[in-house]
Amino acid sequence: MVLARGLLGIGAFVLLAWLISYDRRRFPWKIVLGGLALQWALAWIVLRTEAGRAFFDGVGRIVTAVLRGADEGAAFVFGPLAGSHPDVAWPAIAGIKIMTTIIIVSTIAAVGYHYGVLQRVVSAMAWGMRRTMKISGAESLAAAANVFFGQTEAPLLVRPYIARMTNSELMALMVGGFATVAAGVMAVYVSILAGDDQEAAVRIARHLLTACLMSAPAAFVMAKVILPERETPETAGHVHVQLERETASLLDAITRGASQGMKLAINVIAMLIAFIALIAILDTALIALGNVSFIAPLVQRAGLEQLDLTGILGLIFAPIASLIGVADVDSRVFGSLLGKAMTANELIAYGSLHEIIEAEGMSQRSILIATYSICGFANFSSIGIQIGGIGGLAPERRADLVRLGPRAMLAGALACWSTGCIAGVLAE
Repeated sequence: MVLARGLLGIGAFVLLAWLISYDRRRFPWKIVLGGLALQWALAWIVLRTEAGRAFFDGVGRIVTAVLRGADEGAAFVFGPLAGSHPDVAWPAIAGIKIMTTIIIVSTIAAVGYHYGVLQRVVSAMAWGMRRTMKISGAESLAAAANVFFGQTEAPLLVRPYIARMTNSELMALMVGGFATVAAGVMAVYVSILAGDDQEAAVRIARHLLTACLMSAPAAFVMAKVILPERETPETAGHVHVQLERETASLLDAITRGASQGMKLAINVIAMLIAFIALIAILDTALIALGNVSFIAPLVQRAGLEQLDLTGILGLIFAPIASLIGVADVDSRVFGSLLGKAMTANELIAYGSLHEIIEAEGMSQRSILIATYSICGFANFSSIGIQIGGIGGLAPERRADLVRLGPRAMLAGALACWSTGCIAGVLAE
């Protein structure tokens, strides 16, 4: 029953991608079957084999060690505000936690990039996707890079090719960015969901990394269904990393990484303040509207305690939650998380998931599926981020980016949701 429901959900999401396709007559069967097979294989290795779990638990322990290092740095600068005092709760230290985590991860990534470690890992992953799904080298390289880098940093690895990419390749490049998250913010999610529980942090890090790995091939499936390839890509069958090292030494890499991390952290904190404030303002207006005499009965009839954004998003996205495989009793709460991830961003959704975990507001299975389903940058603000970021690398493609942006964002969400379906089937 669980398997059938998972397959039904994936089939429904592929169907939705086909319904908004630019060319419904060209259905890329080989890419769809190859991508789904790779997605299931990755999930099976990590979630159902001892070797896979052991390897990714090891990665998870590295993540927790990084988080402990970030805590030490934060404690030295901020003292009890960094969370070292038992009476300081999570909301009071959220900004400091986010800032220090992103800074340390950005620094480590810069060091890894300086010595060519990340480039080699990304190239190996790109080779695997290219062989499995028969896609071009440039788009496979960018998709593999998205597992580690952000939606504007990953395209740097294929910068020389962007101007000459086919529209289908450009769509795949964008969807890959929407369907995954950067390593820096992934570590923040671990900190949000696990708190000070080290074993929970290891487990959550394993699930989040697995989600990004699974969503990479899923992004190709959705991208190629929506915009099938009708041309011959320049990098069909091959590509090499063509990005020169910009740092002169280890010390230069550390300082540059820390500086870039601070800029990213300030941007993330600013967005959190803006979106949470706007949501609070909107909720105030909605609650007042819901108390109007002729509207209040409609709110009660809809099964809502009050008219607010969480309740509305829960109603709208509850059918999606059911397709993903969530129990009906959790569908509205789960749906509100999907809605917040798309309309605001995934960081706010993970914050809400943390509150749900604390309040035991969903089953453990639904919490696990949510961890996978909202692990992506598929939100409206990211459309602008990608247009600005990728458009800056290839200004002549800006019009194409604007045209493809909304469907690419939806395709990224579909990829994340299909990953949630598989996690619901295989995860224990």
